[in-house]
Amino acid sequence: MEHGLLEISNIIIGEFLILLLFGVISWLIANKFNKPYTIFLVIIGLVIGLLNIDFLDKIADLFTNSETFSLIVLGLFLPSLLGEASMKFEYREIKKYKNEILSLALLGTLLTFVLVAVALIFICRLPVVVSFTIASLMCATDPISVMGMFKTYSVKKSMAASLEGESLFNDGIAVVFFKISTVFLLSYINMGISGIWAGIFLFFKVVLIGTVIGLGLGFLASYMISFVDNYPLETMVSFLLLYGSYLISEHFHGSGVIAVVVGGIVFGNYGKKIGMSSVTEDYIASFWDIVSFVGNTILFLLIGLVVYRLDVLENWKVSLVTIIIVLIARTIAVYISLLKIKTFTKHEKFLINWGGLKGALSIALALTLPADFPYRENILLIVYANVVFSLLVQGLSIPKVIMYLKDKEQAGQ
Repeated sequence: MEHGLLEISNIIIGEFLILLLFGVISWLIANKFNKPYTIFLVIIGLVIGLLNIDFLDKIADLFTNSETFSLIVLGLFLPSLLGEASMKFEYREIKKYKNEILSLALLGTLLTFVLVAVALIFICRLPVVVSFTIASLMCATDPISVMGMFKTYSVKKSMAASLEGESLFNDGIAVVFFKISTVFLLSYINMGISGIWAGIFLFFKVVLIGTVIGLGLGFLASYMISFVDNYPLETMVSFLLLYGSYLISEHFHGSGVIAVVVGGIVFGNYGKKIGMSSVTEDYIASFWDIVSFVGNTILFLLIGLVVYRLDVLENWKVSLVTIIIVLIARTIAVYISLLKIKTFTKHEKFLINWGGLKGALSIALALTLPADFPYRENILLIVYANVVFSLLVQGLSIPKVIMYLKDKEQAGQ
């Protein structure tokens, strides 16, 4: 019995190592062509999915059939992916561009969520729960691929900060929408008008609990490192902060994602100010870069393995329609949420709209859906199609869009 379990665990570990090898290859190719590595992860995920490698089937089976395993991996990956970005985000940028960030993260996310869900219900004729679930997955943005291009092409700081800030906060909101859509939506619908208020109350309750826990643990971790100057120990404190805030917030029915983001921002700003040397800063940043890379690699390649076990040909039409719906909804949401914001020109608003890529969070959440969830295969395929489109079409076209819009603005158009 023990020998059998050991053999299975060795096989799974070996398969994960192979996925990481593919990730390293993606990174090397990305460096060669000076492109974001997530774009090449998508391409390699497509390839290994099409090849249908038998050796990797056990991992695909785990994610297809094991809800528990998927939830464990979600708890492992989300804190690292979001924590790494939040610790690097400077508070002065949030303060300076708070109106832009809040408009996009709150109003923009809500509008995208509602518009996508309504369109899927009336155009694609999908059930209400399925439509709102897909909408929650589509309103999260991941600008990792875009930020490097913004720096390369010297895009205005206000745009980069707004897009990155939007992503950090709307990820937390999207996860709350996802939980409401998959667990509580039907009961709220049956409650009628009172169900709307119950949903609003739950939303603010979950967000508030996550925020309070993130703030408390973020300041606590910052004070802890102020007493020492030992970068391995301080890195461990950051590790405990991100994973601890996620788990504690989830235990108290709050948003673990929001707790991670808030705690990471506090630690990365206040903690850095009162307790980090330059050596510690570099060490912590390098550590979380590696952890984030591992998370992105496994998630992007796993979804490639899982999706190609589905009937792609049968569902390609709804996937294509959903891509169009998401693009239109994102455009409407961005322009309405920035209607009273005078910081950006019309060309810059278009770039913010086009830069709202989909990424690892959408994939991670989709993989946690139970095997018996309605239309699960369709949802996985739709999410993957949107991620592939946003990274390969929007992501690769960002440099040309930036240069085109700069030429337009210089010409005074």
